[in-house]
Amino acid sequence: MKTIFRSFFILLLVVGSSCASVRNEKDAPYVVMVSLDAFRWDYDSIYGTPVLDDIAGNGVMAERLIPSFPTKTFPNHYSIATGLYPDHHGLINNSFYAPDLNLVYRIGDRDMVGNRAFYGGEPIWVTAHKENIITGSFYWVGSEAPVKGVHPDYWKVFDDEIAFGDRVDTVLKWLSLPEARRPHLITLYFEEPDAISHTYGPVSSETGGMVKSLDSLMGVLREGIRELSYASKVNLIVLSDHGMGEVDASRYNYIFDTLPEAMVDKIYGGSPVWSIDPAEGMTDSVLYYLNIQKGMKAYRKEDLPAYLHYGTHPRIPEIVLITDPRWVTAVRPKAMSYSKGDHGYDWKYRDMHSIFYAEGPSFRKGFETDTLYNVDIYNIICRILALDPAPNDGDPKRISPLFR
Repeated sequence: MKTIFRSFFILLLVVGSSCASVRNEKDAPYVVMVSLDAFRWDYDSIYGTPVLDDIAGNGVMAERLIPSFPTKTFPNHYSIATGLYPDHHGLINNSFYAPDLNLVYRIGDRDMVGNRAFYGGEPIWVTAHKENIITGSFYWVGSEAPVKGVHPDYWKVFDDEIAFGDRVDTVLKWLSLPEARRPHLITLYFEEPDAISHTYGPVSSETGGMVKSLDSLMGVLREGIRELSYASKVNLIVLSDHGMGEVDASRYNYIFDTLPEAMVDKIYGGSPVWSIDPAEGMTDSVLYYLNIQKGMKAYRKEDLPAYLHYGTHPRIPEIVLITDPRWVTAVRPKAMSYSKGDHGYDWKYRDMHSIFYAEGPSFRKGFETDTLYNVDIYNIICRILALDPAPNDGDPKRISPLFR
């Protein structure tokens, strides 16, 4: 009799657990996170962004989203995905030498981009995978590498030839899949207005046209979500990785104008942040010769300002050179052409600040906060999807006011 009772009790547990799983899956919310590369915090007031303004009125926004240092694309997208500063996740710049791997990471090198050894921390799609949540990524830094052995369930190799509208269509198709195959977390990336604002500057008619086009594209995505039968469960987040600042062509520093090249063993990165391994015994001399020039400051890694959260990772070399806003530093004499806009500078430079807009069932309506940090985004998604977050640098107290 006890055996029969025990078997019946186990059966109840299994059936109950199964029913609870189905119920939770049907009630579970969705997150669609979109990144507009280099969409500066004040483009709404400069150019007008009616769709983003409407999202803010229907949901929440931050006046500025603070990026991580260096304010470059790859480190910051991976900080958004993991909630870690670059100093902690190891993607310390768009280009760098990793002595632990004896490899050079460059964003255009597909083999390096797909090498999981470069990526520390736990991306949000890996956290979701642990809870058996299906995920999709139409481009995101880290999604092309099997970090911790995991890709998003749906993912793409980056190809800038794929039209922006086609990317939106694919995401809406993923959201229209049968429930058992449908992702509850989707990341979507657009490489504009970064490219155009590098060429023409952040305040230009060309950049303004792109900003308006992207705002309209967010309207298309939004309308597609509203047509879903479960639209009331979808949370839409629109953000950017960093801002963009004007560059003054007359403020150009050739690093080796004062620094003898023989004093440098390795130099990686790019304006405005350079990682420098001095030749043996040359650290003090390299610092001296670099700091002769105006418009830039060279630091021993241990002397970097604490608020940058940068300088402890073994991939960061002995010296870090940081360029002042509006200046350019280069390892070649001045070129005939130059970018009119750039980023990567100290995040305290306000033009580096980015955007955060969100709407959906998890968020308050018509709420604006002054400042968020991009290391907080990971915890926002974990809270929406009821995930157990991996260790991260975010602060749950900062995100609490956003939620209903």
